[in-house]
Amino acid sequence: MTAAGVTPFTARLVDRERALSAFLDEHGERLTRACHDVARSLGRGGVLLAHGSASAATDAARVAVALMHPTVAGKRSFPALAPSNDPTGATQRAQIFGGDDIALSLTHGPVDEPARAFLDAGARRGALTVALVGPGGTAPRADHVLTVDSSDPHVVQEVQQVAYQLLCELVQVFFEHPGLLEEACITCGDIALPGRVVALTEHGATVDIDGLREDVACDLIEEVTQGDLLLCHAGVALERLDAGPGEGPVPASSLYPFLERVERDIDVALRDVRESIAQKGREILLLRRELDVAEIERCAGKIRRRLMTGGRVLTFGNGGSAAAAQDFAGDLLNQGWTAFALGNDAATVTALADDDGYENVFARQITTLGHSRDVAIALSVNGSSENLLQALAAAHHRGMKTCAIVAHPGGLIGEFDWLDHLLLVPSDDVARVQETQATIYHLILEAIGSPT
Repeated sequence: MTAAGVTPFTARLVDRERALSAFLDEHGERLTRACHDVARSLGRGGVLLAHGSASAATDAARVAVALMHPTVAGKRSFPALAPSNDPTGATQRAQIFGGDDIALSLTHGPVDEPARAFLDAGARRGALTVALVGPGGTAPRADHVLTVDSSDPHVVQEVQQVAYQLLCELVQVFFEHPGLLEEACITCGDIALPGRVVALTEHGATVDIDGLREDVACDLIEEVTQGDLLLCHAGVALERLDAGPGEGPVPASSLYPFLERVERDIDVALRDVRESIAQKGREILLLRRELDVAEIERCAGKIRRRLMTGGRVLTFGNGGSAAAAQDFAGDLLNQGWTAFALGNDAATVTALADDDGYENVFARQITTLGHSRDVAIALSVNGSSENLLQALAAAHHRGMKTCAIVAHPGGLIGEFDWLDHLLLVPSDDVARVQETQATIYHLILEAIGSPT
């Protein structure tokens, strides 16, 4: 214990609190304006292209996933891509951008040349440019620059993750307030929107989308009935959403209670959004204080002992947690340890999924690669994905150390009495869970240190 009973782990959490509080205080207004501009660009049919330099490549992937595959039922799906890993250097070519697109760049330190080239390529085509950067260096030329003032790249990454998760949430908020998008059409065919079936027609159905009605074709969906919630794009119903009659999409007001359903004064609305961001920041800080730092430290010690005897760390997850698993493994490699993210190799994952089923894509790799001295680490929000359950069971069977970082209470993974370490995030909010996962594995990395 250090002075006043503060451990090194709790001191690290205090540093994170200071960095996030300082960022939201300094950049809250700028973040609000950036979110509004991104929403307007998407409303005009733009695509968000995210680029991450070095370790930030996994953050770019998380941005794209959060927009393309919202975790809340009934939310809109927005067009987004993360071409950071393209070996052709396509992210530096202006022709990948359209005038209504968004170029979002992430670096955990000073902006580097690939990031500058990406932003410049977007600017040349008239795209909106947003840069999330660490301290130092010359500020990039961008419409919105958000700087995290911390010398610790792990802290920078965690604060940036809060920023882009808030951005993805606020895009949904702005689309629930059509007046705030000004020239944007709320039924734009480039964006998939949830609509409630209010009547059946000869060729499909009439759906209600935020008070506006539109006829859509329903050829892709069987037995459409009045009251169904459908995901609609360009006059076509794509799929039935998981919400029963009378249940609408989860309103953004449940996430941002300061906002009313209809806003006519943009300055008032943005001020409300700014206050909502501040409230979210306070919630995030409180969540970090509820972590079981003693268990995190014990887990880190066990992992280090395995690594010191020649073991390796195998990480895995789905969606945003897959990107987190890649980030975790990459950081271990950078510290001098041996680690692999089992979702890295798209050829292997898709081959196994095609032949053996997606539920076995990680278990098959562990059965082939894993040794008793290794460590298997699953990252998940719900803790119940079949491919993670199978992978942890395979690791346990091979005598590997097994760990999971999941939302409370742990889902089906939490029922494994043989699991060596269960690190819980005390929240059911997907974005908050994923942000806190990063804090947990960064604390583990800092406790493990380097081999020498």
